[in-house]
Amino acid sequence: MPKINFSDTKFLSLILLGICLLSISENVSLVNKIFWGIISIISIFINRIDFKFKSFSLLIYAIGLLYIQFIFNQYIFSEEFFINCIGVLLIVKYAELNNKNNLLSYNLICMVLSVVSLISGQDILSSLISLSIIVLIVINMYLIQQKEIMDFNFKNILKYLGFGLSIFPFIIIFYLIFPRAEINFRLFDLSKGSLGIPDKINLGSFESFANSDEKVFTLVDKNYKKEDLYFRVKIFDYMEHDKSWRPSSLQYLYNKFKNPYKITNSTELDEKYQIILEANKKKWIPALDNSRLIDQNLRIVENLYNQTFRSVDPIDRKIQIEFQTFDVEYKINQQLIEYYTLLPKTISKELVDWSKKNKQSRSNTEYLNHILNTFADGSYYYNLSPENSLRNGYADFFLRTKEGYCEYFAGTFVLLARLANIPSRIVSGYYGGELNTVGDFYEFRQRDTHAWTEVWLKGRGWIRIDPTSVIPVSNIRKSLNNNFNNEEDNFSSIFKFKVFKTLNYYLTYADFVWTRHLLSYDNNKRKSFINEILNLRFSNIFYWIFAPITILIVLRLYLKINKANILKWMLNYIILISKKQNKILNSDTHQEIFNKLKIEYQNKYKSFFNLYESFRYQNKNIELTKIFKTFISAK
Repeated sequence: MPKINFSDTKFLSLILLGICLLSISENVSLVNKIFWGIISIISIFINRIDFKFKSFSLLIYAIGLLYIQFIFNQYIFSEEFFINCIGVLLIVKYAELNNKNNLLSYNLICMVLSVVSLISGQDILSSLISLSIIVLIVINMYLIQQKEIMDFNFKNILKYLGFGLSIFPFIIIFYLIFPRAEINFRLFDLSKGSLGIPDKINLGSFESFANSDEKVFTLVDKNYKKEDLYFRVKIFDYMEHDKSWRPSSLQYLYNKFKNPYKITNSTELDEKYQIILEANKKKWIPALDNSRLIDQNLRIVENLYNQTFRSVDPIDRKIQIEFQTFDVEYKINQQLIEYYTLLPKTISKELVDWSKKNKQSRSNTEYLNHILNTFADGSYYYNLSPENSLRNGYADFFLRTKEGYCEYFAGTFVLLARLANIPSRIVSGYYGGELNTVGDFYEFRQRDTHAWTEVWLKGRGWIRIDPTSVIPVSNIRKSLNNNFNNEEDNFSSIFKFKVFKTLNYYLTYADFVWTRHLLSYDNNKRKSFINEILNLRFSNIFYWIFAPITILIVLRLYLKINKANILKWMLNYIILISKKQNKILNSDTHQEIFNKLKIEYQNKYKSFFNLYESFRYQNKNIELTKIFKTFISAK
C-alpha cells in the first residue's frame, strides 16, 4: 500500500494553493497563470535543497518577481495585479516550508482563499469546487498533524473523507449568516465585457458574435412568445459619413431638446419579468419595450429618449433585475422628430435616386412596406460571411451584392427611411434566445445579438420593424442564431444530439435554480433568517442544527469502532482503575502493565485477558457480543 508522509502533504498543499488561486483568478491573464506555473516548478526545486541565507535569498527573489509584475501590469491597483502578487508571494513561500507549523499556516491561508472564492462564487460549479477544496484542505491539515506515516488504503480514505466532511455543518452555517458584501479591488479595469454590442455599427460589426455561446442573461419568466423577445440595449441614431452608425450623447439630447417627451397616458400592465444578468463589465442593461424598473436598490439610469437602461457602475457580478411593462402614449416635439431624419451629405446618389423613384406618391407606411417587400423578393440573402466587397457601403449591399446580416438590413432600412424624411433609428440588443424546456426559462447568448429598426409614425409613436425577419428561410445561408430559420441548431457541437442537449438543459437548470436562490438571498433575507434562528424553540434548533451534527459524530464513531479498539478501550479502563489504586506506575512499560494486571486481576479478569490475548496475538475471530459479555461478567 502507498504511504503518506510529510513531503506528500507538502506537495498537496502547493497543488491546493494552485487550485485556490485559479478559483479566484477569473480576470488573470493566461500569461500570468503560466508565470505562476514556472515559479511553482522553481519553488519545488528550491524546497528540496538547503543552503546558507536561504530565507534572505528567497526574499530578494520574491521582490524581483514582484518587480516583474509591476513592469508588465499597467495598472498596479487592478484586481489582476493584486491577485498576481498574492500568488507570487505564496508560491515563493512554499520554497522554505520545512516544518509542520509553517505548513499548517500555509494551508490556513489556502483555506481563507477558498472561503473568499466560496463567498464570491455565483454559480453552482464554482461553489462546489470551493467546497471540495475546503474539504481537501481540512483533510490535508489532519494528515500534517499525524505523527506516523499513514497507509493510503480504502479504509483510511473513508476515514479522512469523513473527517473532512464533518466541517460541512459549520460551512453551511457560515454561508448562511455571512453577509454578501462585495469586495472590489478594481480601480482601473479596461477589460472588454461580454455584452456583445459594439460602440459603432459598421457593415460586419456583428460577425464576431456569430459562434459565441457565452451567456449574457437569462429571462426568468416563461410567459412570452419567442418572437416577442426583443431586448433593447443601445440605440444608434446618428450616421457618420455613410458607412457607420453611433449612439447620440444623452447629454447632447438633453441640451439641444428641452423636454422633448410628453407622456399623455401611462397604464401599468400586470406583466412583470425578471432577468439574471451575467457579469459583463459594461453598464448596459437589456430590457423589453416600455419597461420600468421595480428594484430600486440598483443604481440604474433610465434613458427616456431611447427607452434603455444602464447601470451607474460596471456590472462585474451577476445581478437579478425585475421590470414591469407599461402601455405608454407620449408625444415628442418636432425638433426631435427632425433629428431622427438627419443624414450626412455623402450618401450615395444611387440610394437617393432609388428612394425618390420608389417613394413618389406612396404614403410613409406604403413606402416602408415596399422596402420590406424588396428584401423579401428572393434576391437578398442572409449570410454571416458575405464574400463580396462593400467598397461603397450600403449602396453596394442594397443594389448589387444583396448579401449580409442583421446590421446590413437594419442600417439600409433606416437609411432609406430617412431619405424619405421618415424618422427612424437602429435598435441593437438581443432577440429570441433559447428556451430551456426543463426549467421553462430563456437563455440569451452572444450569438443572439441582433439589430432591428424603429420608425416614428404620426399618431402611433415608435413602431418596431425587423427587416431581417422578412428574408425567406431558403435564403438563409449562415445565421447569427437559430431564430430566423427552422433548423434545430446551426452549429456543429455534441449538443445538437437530443440526449446531450437534454442533459445540458438539466445542468443549466440546476445552475439556474442555484443562482436565483443565491441572488435572492440578500442582506435583508439573511437578517430575517438569523432572527428566525434566534427565535426558534429548542426542539426546532435540535432538529435543524444539533441533529445533523449528532448524526455526523455517531457516523464518525461508527467508522472508528472495531474489535481491536473496543478491547483497547476495555483494557485502558482496567489500567485507569489500577492507577487510581496505585497498583500501576506511570513509568511502567506496556508489557509491565499487562503482566501486573494479569497477576493482580487474574481471577477477576482472567477470561477477559485470555480473550484479549487470543484476539491480539493469535488473530482469532471473536464475536463482538462475546467481548461485551466477558467484560461485563468480569465486572
